[in-house]
This record gives sequence, C-alpha cells and structure tokens, in this order.
Amino acid sequence: MRGIMRPIVRFMLFFFYNTYYIEGGGGSIHIGSRVGMANTLCNLSSGSIFIGDSCVFGYNVMLLTGRHLFVNGQRPSATASQMDDSSWGGGEEEVPTSGYDIRIGEGSWIASGVIVTGGVQIGRHAIVAANAVVTRDVPDFGIAAGVPASVVGDTRDYVPKKSNLGTP
Repeated sequence: MRGIMRPIVRFMLFFFYNTYYIEGGGGSIHIGSRVGMANTLCNLSSGSIFIGDSCVFGYNVMLLTGRHLFVNGQRPSATASQMDDSSWGGGEEEVPTSGYDIRIGEGSWIASGVIVTGGVQIGRHAIVAANAVVTRDVPDFGIAAGVPASVVGDTRDYVPKKSNLGTP
C-alpha cells in the first residue's frame, strides 16, 4: 500500500505547497529551484520578483510590487478629467510599471502572513517572522520581525542544544 500512496501524497504536497498567484503585468517573476510558495500572492504591477534557490514561504505571503502614487493629495484617476480613462488604475502616472522590484536571496525563510512591499531586497539565508510587513531591506543572515519589520537578530547566532535522545 505504501508504494501506491507515496507517489500520490508526494504529488499532492508538491501541488499544494507550490501554489502561487500572479496579479498585474508590469514585471516578471523569476523563481529559483527548490522553492516552496504555499499560496503566495505575487503582484507584478510595478516591478519584477526574483526569488533565489531553496527559499521557503509560509502560507499566505504577499509580495507586492504595486504602487499607487498620489499627486496633490489624491489619486490621479480620481480626478474628474481622468474618470473616463479606460485604465481603472490611472495609467503610468498613478501605477508605475517598473522600479519596485523585490529580490529574495537564496535559502531564505519567509514565514506565514508576511507582506513584502516593492523596492525591497531580502538577503541570503534571512528569516522574516510571521505577519511582518517588510518595507526596508533585510541583510544577509538577518532575522526581521514586526510592523514595520526591523532586524532583530542574525541567523548565524543560533547554537543548537544537545539532544538528550540517544546520544551520550
């Protein structure tokens, strides 16, 4: 029975853990090898997303390059002169199509519920804690947490404790 079930379970895990959604068409997405993107939303309206090899994403992460710019205190598309524009977003003046790329370095772990805004770079082997909102760069090996996220540690500082199970 195990021989039959193992391929089925492996396929289901691959399918459910590697599901991501793409919105917007301003940029492109580049995903490295061995990346798990559990239900990740990728907004490409204002830039591209680059994800390095061996990254792990928790559930419901949002990578948002999209920007809405305000001119004189309001969205340009909200003015009466542009209400008839065919673009609901107000065009390039309101929603730039480039310049807000997101880069995530290899071996990083982005925990569940994280929001990463456009123009941010997360370094190699970094950790972003659950529900953090990343609005600034995170260095290589950095641990970021909070709203807005700030660096609270370094992944190289972790020292595993000795196990009491089976080893003298």
